[in-house]
Amino acid sequence: MANESNTNNSELKAFFIQHGTKVAVAFVIVIAVIAGIIQYKDARKAAAIEQSELIGMGYTYLYAGEKDSALVEFEAKIASGKVEGLALAKISLLAGNIKFEKKDFDGAALLFQNALDNAGSVALVRSAAMHGLAAVKMEKGDFSAAANFLEKYIAEFGKRTGDLEDRYQKDEPADEVPMVADAMWKLTLVYQQLGASDKAKATAEKLLHVYGDNRAFADKAKKFLAAI
Repeated sequence: MANESNTNNSELKAFFIQHGTKVAVAFVIVIAVIAGIIQYKDARKAAAIEQSELIGMGYTYLYAGEKDSALVEFEAKIASGKVEGLALAKISLLAGNIKFEKKDFDGAALLFQNALDNAGSVALVRSAAMHGLAAVKMEKGDFSAAANFLEKYIAEFGKRTGDLEDRYQKDEPADEVPMVADAMWKLTLVYQQLGASDKAKATAEKLLHVYGDNRAFADKAKKFLAAI
């Protein structure tokens, strides 16, 4: 039984090292694209229109698959100081993702942080920036810092309680963003990398309790708990 447990733990570690960041990057890409089309509620105002026009060319390059040109355009607009607020957060997020793909992790981290600093209360952009920062730390092997970002992510955006009665009555709060279960699973694996077995177990148990209806992550949590 002990040998089986060690084997399963090794497989989990191998999975995290080989695939964990790739999954994180895929999420950042998806959220970045979504964030790129978020519009201001007061889009009719002149200031909002002006900001949209300033960053439009970068989006055009990005959607055409010309990422290098998009990065140049986004960085130029960031450096100009003319783009502000949510528009600045969005292009910083997109530029950070491109740099991450290029394995310029330090450059990506600066841009993700800039996105976080300028996202205001827009949960979708804030969460994507925070997830990007966690991905950078995972890629660089700084699991302690990755855990910190993932903990903050879950605390800020995870609203579900796991109360089945409330869920059936549609009284259970909904998460602000769609990837909290993913972040909780990654945090489980990060804790394991840090040797924090108790925290890893507790996080997997919480994942199973709160997101037991999410079959993919529930199955992962069950296998993890069975292996320790």
